[in-house]
Amino acid sequence: MSYQDGISRRQFVKIGSATAAIAGLAGLAGCAGGSGSGSASASASASASASASASSAAAGTQTITDLQGDTVEVPTEINKIVDLWHAHNQVVLMLGAADKLVGTTDNFKKRPWANAVFPGLANVEALVVGTGAGEVNYEEAFNLEPDVVFTSDKDVTANCRKQGLTTVNVAFNNYEGLRNDVELTGQVLGGDAVDIAKEWADLLDANIAKVEKAMAGVSDADKVSVLHIANANALTKVDGVKTIVDEWIKLAGGKNCLTIEGNMVEVTMEDIVNADPQVIIIGGGNEEAVKALMADSAWTGITAVKNGAVYGNPGGVFAWDRYSGEEALQVLWAAQKLNPDKFTDVDMVKETQDFYKQFYGYTLSADDAQRMLDGLDPA
Repeated sequence: MSYQDGISRRQFVKIGSATAAIAGLAGLAGCAGGSGSGSASASASASASASASASSAAAGTQTITDLQGDTVEVPTEINKIVDLWHAHNQVVLMLGAADKLVGTTDNFKKRPWANAVFPGLANVEALVVGTGAGEVNYEEAFNLEPDVVFTSDKDVTANCRKQGLTTVNVAFNNYEGLRNDVELTGQVLGGDAVDIAKEWADLLDANIAKVEKAMAGVSDADKVSVLHIANANALTKVDGVKTIVDEWIKLAGGKNCLTIEGNMVEVTMEDIVNADPQVIIIGGGNEEAVKALMADSAWTGITAVKNGAVYGNPGGVFAWDRYSGEEALQVLWAAQKLNPDKFTDVDMVKETQDFYKQFYGYTLSADDAQRMLDGLDPA
């Protein structure tokens, strides 16, 4: 299951030069949560940003509108990318631009599956340390001379632009924003990335439609109640309503057991016990995290624990449950966990293998796909 064996003709036709380029990169990394600094709006849709004037095109640039509504002039040929939003690095790689990344974040650089799929990541220097917006090395970002910088935080965006860097803010907090993010990134990268972005959107639509068809006729009152825990190290930090997590819970045919708003919100055990979720999903969790929760006496009276309906959320090149293109897999995975009787025909091992082949050009073995689904690192 080598990197070279898994390269698709469309995405990595120039594998020799790409491998050489990636070995010399100076920074790449990511984090399990977006900065949450902004949301996509209808007026900032990628379709609107796709227009470029004839004069700009002739000059080697195109005019786009980023997801915060700012007009940005970007080169029509992108050879060097700095990506300062952890989650967005996954989108850049998914769209076939692994060899163009020259700067990213420490968190993404350390992701085991990202390194398995893109081994050159090990040779890349990180520009951002910490979670959220983190601490950014602007001087190094400038020295790398990127053609474009992707950001999610407003202050980081402003600071990059003060450095004279061509900066595109791609922050979002819902599925409309995710769609716009992938489409806009394809527009900026150009070439095959435009088609790959469309293929991804088609897959997401197909997966959502599959779930909607299976759940047709099920009332909201009869849908499974879900608690999504942010991570295994903070079991009372949860994701409430009006979040992208709440969106995929609904898309997967469930309902959030909590009415509190926001991502990664601290609640009490009393809140959780009173909500009594039927399913619990642990972000970034694995079998050990699930066993630890189920063995904790504070949780044993909860319906999900009594029924054994506690699951660790998969994470691959990036977390499936937050801000990345792998949310296209999350919808199906969650639907099967919430309503197993309605999705007996869904083979998540195959779905995962197909996704990695199509969008990363990587041949994922059945065993490794299962490890990913179990929340485990590569063997």
